[in-house]
Amino acid sequence: MLFNSTHYFIFAPIVIFLYFVLPKRFQGILLFIVSLYFYAIFKVPFLILLIFSFVLTKLAVDYMVKTESKNQKIFWLSVSIWGNLGLLFAFKYLDFTISSWNLYLGLQACDPGYVPLIGIILPMGISFFTLQAVSYAVDVYRGVVQPAKSIFHFGLFLSFFPQLVAGPILRASDVLHQFLEPKEFQKDNLNQGLKQFFWGVFKKTFIADPITAVIDPVFADPTAFSGAALWVSALLFGVQIYCDFSGYSDIAIGTGRILGFHIPKNFDRPYLSGTLTELWRRWHISFSSWLRDYVYITLGGNRRGEFFSFLNLFITTFVSGIWHGADWTYVLWGATHAFMMVVEKFLFKFKIIKNGWEKVPRWLQPIYPLSIFLFAIFFFRARPTETIPQGINVSFQMIKQAFTLSEGKFQAVPLELIAVIGFLFFVDIVQNNKEDAFDFIMNRPFILYTVCAVMYITAFLIYSVTVSSPFVYFQF
Repeated sequence: MLFNSTHYFIFAPIVIFLYFVLPKRFQGILLFIVSLYFYAIFKVPFLILLIFSFVLTKLAVDYMVKTESKNQKIFWLSVSIWGNLGLLFAFKYLDFTISSWNLYLGLQACDPGYVPLIGIILPMGISFFTLQAVSYAVDVYRGVVQPAKSIFHFGLFLSFFPQLVAGPILRASDVLHQFLEPKEFQKDNLNQGLKQFFWGVFKKTFIADPITAVIDPVFADPTAFSGAALWVSALLFGVQIYCDFSGYSDIAIGTGRILGFHIPKNFDRPYLSGTLTELWRRWHISFSSWLRDYVYITLGGNRRGEFFSFLNLFITTFVSGIWHGADWTYVLWGATHAFMMVVEKFLFKFKIIKNGWEKVPRWLQPIYPLSIFLFAIFFFRARPTETIPQGINVSFQMIKQAFTLSEGKFQAVPLELIAVIGFLFFVDIVQNNKEDAFDFIMNRPFILYTVCAVMYITAFLIYSVTVSSPFVYFQF
């Protein structure tokens, strides 16, 4: 079920109402049933994969906890980890591996030894719930968290509908205990949840979706457009993906908050960062911290000297690129960020450089990380076209046109779109300096409920007559 649909705008209020009027002992059962329903709307067979993930993980972790043998603990931990990662590989990377193999050997469909693609459909949310299951198993093994009380308890943690399809990636230590606590309706939770929910709706409906109409024609046939048009489109795509993904997170966190659950923040105004490292620390926080705790630290972090610290940082950031998609464009996107992260860390070792950078006015610092982010978008957003069948070749063509400022068509950007983008970043800048800057307005019940009602009606009407674009991160 899409957040940006009339279905969800009817579904969510009904679930919230039932959740608080039912006896408390039925709250968890209701959430579990509606979470499975929410996921089944996409494709019923996908439910099998979700159920397989939480049954496998729960059973493996239970066996791991019961045994006294360290070798057996590691065995059951491995079963959980590789069972989930194997599921992710089979449905997300198997066809990519096969096509890369055929490409490496130069095999065509008619050649002996050619391996045909399987054509597997990527299940919605599999990149998120498998990582969540892995983190749970590792945290129990490390003693960070106690195991779930039951398979139902763990299944609810893994399938909780607000964040199931595109995160945030929940940590058991943050929320597992919350599913055991009966919830009372609280007005403060309602108000805070509504604010975040409709801020997410605003980002998605009034910024991310309108940008789609502007930039899709450019990326569909980039050779027809000028270098300037490509730079503008890359910039707009950066805004779009931020509004799209942080908007999803806001809706998820807001829905959870109304129900009484405190889901950790997933975005912290990343485009206002002063370095690339800071940008990634503030972008998709749940995934960045997952990579730090389960990849970087597992590899040794910075405990084995400077060289391995740089190597582990490169590998960790590179993994981020591969996680985003099964294509060579994402491999290069990840490699670009990984290389620049290592360069940045190396240069900032020198006090003269670090101190010099800190003297640069704070409002100018974001230009540097945004420039790298903007350049890498040409890899991230590249798709095959009618004239260029390989996405990787499309990305190199766009980079060539952008840096040579080639001539071609220019795509106009509507003034009203520029205005709402300007409003978004005005709010971000103000709240970056003072988080509660607008609370004196939005904490007034009449204003809050009026704004939310207008947003609800407007979005409902929009979703009733048009098909809103799917969230960008659904493809990952």
